[in-house]
Amino acid sequence: MKKIWTVRRDAEAVSPVIATILMVAITVVLAAVLYVMVLGFGGNTNVAPTLDLSRSNFQNGYKMTCTAPTEDVGWGDVTIQLNGISWSNFTATDLTTTTGDAAEWTYGSGRSVNGVSVWLNITDVGGNGKINGGDFFTMTYGGVGWTSGTDYAVTMLYGDDVMGTEDWTG
Repeated sequence: MKKIWTVRRDAEAVSPVIATILMVAITVVLAAVLYVMVLGFGGNTNVAPTLDLSRSNFQNGYKMTCTAPTEDVGWGDVTIQLNGISWSNFTATDLTTTTGDAAEWTYGSGRSVNGVSVWLNITDVGGNGKINGGDFFTMTYGGVGWTSGTDYAVTMLYGDDVMGTEDWTG
């Protein structure tokens, strides 16, 4: 039987220097590919949940009704701000009344916003601790009311990201 291939003894291989450079280059490329696969490319692509707030008149203040957020969000995960004054950490221990399935959070003392005492009350219509379409919160004032000509901005935050806003002028 005849040999199909033969070993040639006169051929030269790649020099040791070139072989080392090739091995290092392949290792660097593989490490870069693994880095991109594990940590992702382009940074954090998470998008904060969003919702719309609609404002309507309420006894001595305004009622802010929420649409369903783009993702599940618990009331304990948000901060509500009015002109930079914050309310947060809404937990079951703050629950003051339960009417049917709805749950209501009432925050005792008013906070001063541009010289106006403002109280925040949250109504979780479903009573599940999560923000759903139709849930609302009220911002009521004591005394003289919203300061005429002053701009007010309600902002709902999820971490540091804005979920929704509503603005008006007193």
